[in-house]
Amino acid sequence: MKKMHVFRPFVWAFVLAVTLFSEGCKKSDEPAVPAATTVEGSYKISTLRVDPKVQGLFDDLVAASKLLYANNTCLTDITITFKTGGDATTDNPTACQSFPAPVSAFTGIDATSKWTLNNDKLTITKGDGTKTEYTVLSNTGGILKLQWQGSLSALVPGTTVYTFTMELKKQ
Repeated sequence: MKKMHVFRPFVWAFVLAVTLFSEGCKKSDEPAVPAATTVEGSYKISTLRVDPKVQGLFDDLVAASKLLYANNTCLTDITITFKTGGDATTDNPTACQSFPAPVSAFTGIDATSKWTLNNDKLTITKGDGTKTEYTVLSNTGGILKLQWQGSLSALVPGTTVYTFTMELKKQ
């Protein structure tokens, strides 16, 4: 059990880096699925995956966070809301309040974010001006599936380009 504690800081640093250190968002090689005309509504994270596995260990960040943090449900407790008019917010659930980073580090969305949707591109601009561009893979049946690519060279040695895929379930 003591060995698992070694991975805890890495997992949270990685999740934080997904938002803070993602570089050069690139279009996925997968053909884009026509996006719905809006993403308005409130959502919860149902999956958050990365490909390839981080250091060959983790590809499911939701499962990894539950495993390494005593079944903590922070990632699946977060509510992301895309409001009419372009405002986007997240809440700060109780399960996240003991984490070393703010909720916005996990989602790319803070309390003063803005969103725009242009075809299959969802752009989130945080209050500090930081932009994250997601490709909308699908937006049907109450499931919004987003994907982005980036390098984590500031955290993980090398020049690996990771593909992140997040599914949000409408509430």
